[in-house]
Amino acid sequence: MSCCCEELINNNGEPISGGGGGGSSTALVMTLLELQALTGMNTGDLVLATDTSIGLTKLWYYTGNTWQVSGETIEMKANENLNIGELVEMSGTDNEVIRTNSAGDVGFVGVVQFKNVSTNDYVCVAIDGVWLVGVLGKGTPYDVGNYLRPSSTSGLASETTSVSDEPFAKIAETTNVPTNGGLVKAVLHSQEIY
Repeated sequence: MSCCCEELINNNGEPISGGGGGGSSTALVMTLLELQALTGMNTGDLVLATDTSIGLTKLWYYTGNTWQVSGETIEMKANENLNIGELVEMSGTDNEVIRTNSAGDVGFVGVVQFKNVSTNDYVCVAIDGVWLVGVLGKGTPYDVGNYLRPSSTSGLASETTSVSDEPFAKIAETTNVPTNGGLVKAVLHSQEIY
């Protein structure tokens, strides 16, 4: 472990114990980049990790295959190489996902998170909460309060102002994205909003 990791402490100044049933009885605190570099973890291990690029802190647990955030992500298997922020849909094979490839949310499952993966790797797919989403590049900003929906460009979202366009997320921060594949901070919906 690097020196910047620390134990979580409760209000009495004692280490939080009980962990997730893995080899560790405490949760570690670190950046998301440090979490991505961890090896040798046990099922149930907990890490409180901050994505410093967007200022989000989430409690991650290790499944034995991937890192997940309870209630916000699901574990799937990649049927092709996938990158952080790409939108995915079911591939037609049990528990496997591929990039979305059509406008609207037909088949949409969620957004790849945590790390880029190769074919047949387990993947962390965000289905709810605040996450980074890959979008189409454009000349004007993605505006806070507008929506995101799958586009016809493989794995990327486009902006819309209408709930009748069946969006899956609401933009949380105005962002300029000049090229395809840039990331926008957005709130993913746990249910349809229209």
